[in-house]
Amino acid sequence: MKTTIFGAGAVGGHLAARLGAAGMDVAAVCRGAQLAAIREHGITLQIKDERYHARVRATDRPEELGKQDLVIVTAKSSVLPQMAASIATLVGPDTSVVFAMNGIPWWYLYRAEATAPAPDLSRLDPEGTLARAIGYERVIGCMINSANEVIEPGVIKNSPMTKNKFTLGEPDGTLSRRIRAISAELERYGLEVPITETIRVEIWDKLLRNLATSPICSLTGEPIAVVGRHPELYETSRNLMREGLAVAKAHGIDVADNFQSSYGTRPTSPHKSSMLQDFERGRPPEIDGILTSIQAFARAADVPTPTIDAVTALVIEKARRIGLYPAAVW
Repeated sequence: MKTTIFGAGAVGGHLAARLGAAGMDVAAVCRGAQLAAIREHGITLQIKDERYHARVRATDRPEELGKQDLVIVTAKSSVLPQMAASIATLVGPDTSVVFAMNGIPWWYLYRAEATAPAPDLSRLDPEGTLARAIGYERVIGCMINSANEVIEPGVIKNSPMTKNKFTLGEPDGTLSRRIRAISAELERYGLEVPITETIRVEIWDKLLRNLATSPICSLTGEPIAVVGRHPELYETSRNLMREGLAVAKAHGIDVADNFQSSYGTRPTSPHKSSMLQDFERGRPPEIDGILTSIQAFARAADVPTPTIDAVTALVIEKARRIGLYPAAVW
């Protein structure tokens, strides 16, 4: 199965290193210092005491790779529309495209059962750029349960408190032949890749955990453990989760309140949220995928979200001040 990882950063680098080290013929699309390091030294992943190292074909010109059987897109939703044309160069008639990213994905409403008025998710795919370039019919959803950080170009460190599981799901919930084949192929090379008939439930489950921590980490500049050091932040985090759960339920998504099981009463995780990592590296954070999309769902179902609204406004203002989010239009 001819496979390319599009966006070999933290998560994409994890996948490229694991699959490449296991002997899979996999290519990686990346740029800048990450590309230079992978070309010169290969890519390395650290998981506790284990080390995975691989030499993979890396490029910033995906059109050089030809048409693929499988493209795994790990680029952030905040920059995805601008990359639509580049992703399309990898897509042939039978290519499947797995979108492995945080937050509500651009394709979410495709073949979704409506239990409430549909939210306006146009910010995730302005003018339908991704839909036209890639096509809904090629999309496979993926819920990532793998926390990683690029600690230096070409080197990824995996968080010790993560399951490293990549759950796949068809937008219509079917257990299709293609999704079974992709899961089997990736598991043959050592990944844990379960299949679900309810990918949107999995997406919301991860989204709510991100919601409870990512904006707080981004505003404080601290890892997730900051929530466990201040009762006020802990209560804010709990309120974010509660409001998000209410929004999900209003749209027919039955997600368990897993705040306690995920973070306990005193969160201690040293992991920096991906949103904070983006702020620190001067990259557009996934504000629309993780925050404003939940607001859109809330408005459509008339669910109040005062904590989410306040925190989102602050994160957007921080991002705008350093040019990482579009200016306000009055």
